[in-house]
Amino acid sequence: MGKIGKLRPSIRKKALQLIGEQEWKRCAEDIFYWLDPKQHPILGPYVYTKDPHPMYVCQLCKGSTLAYRTSDRDKHLTVAHGIESKTDGETRGYFIELDACRPFPYTLPYVKPVIYWWLREPIMILEKSRDMTATWLTVAMYTWDTIFHRGRENIFQSEDATKTLDLVERANFIYRNQPKFLRDVAKADFSIGAGKSGRLSVPKLESVLLGFPQGPDQIRQYHPSGVFQDEAAFQVSAGDAFAAIKPAIQNGGRFTAVSSAYPSWFMHAARDTLDSLAG
Repeated sequence: MGKIGKLRPSIRKKALQLIGEQEWKRCAEDIFYWLDPKQHPILGPYVYTKDPHPMYVCQLCKGSTLAYRTSDRDKHLTVAHGIESKTDGETRGYFIELDACRPFPYTLPYVKPVIYWWLREPIMILEKSRDMTATWLTVAMYTWDTIFHRGRENIFQSEDATKTLDLVERANFIYRNQPKFLRDVAKADFSIGAGKSGRLSVPKLESVLLGFPQGPDQIRQYHPSGVFQDEAAFQVSAGDAFAAIKPAIQNGGRFTAVSSAYPSWFMHAARDTLDSLAG
């Protein structure tokens, strides 16, 4: 990339266009390549998330990328470096705060297995705990499917329009924070949509990601490529919505439900006890 920067503007533009087309094809073929910055170290990360919670990297841990919350800094200094601090303020000279826009945490141990399962199985029910970034991971997978493939129609659902809009905004955030040479190959347009639940479309590919509030009536008329229900345990109509799009799943579609644990249709689906619920 350093050599490209020294080229004449017209030649540099063409070179970046060629790089973008080649990298775009590699990303379309392999979601792991798209997510893993180690596979394109010179070009940097392609996928970013946004976290409003303050996180810090210890300057004494040379080469480490482990991040710590505000409340964990004292403990880390004591355990890892034998430094006792009397006040929280004393720890701050040892840490650098991370930007809220951060590279996707690809190295988390469960990320690859979840992606493998999502690629392989048409139905995935995932119970999560807090701070797993499970929602960001699922949004990223469906964003990849939408912005790199032709003719996709993916649907996000959450409890209401506001929460669903947040999911589609995350997809747009992921798209927008890619390198320009990737975005330029197939540009995406974001809007809040007619139902104010979000819409991300890729005109060149005739693909779209749509947001809808919970319920079967919202999506019954569609035959989606995939449906993502976030916090499905708290959607009272999650089971009815699943039944409404089940024919699309059986014809090659995909269904993903993610939620923290709570007695519901989701819990029985996750634990394969729906028969007992019907009884």
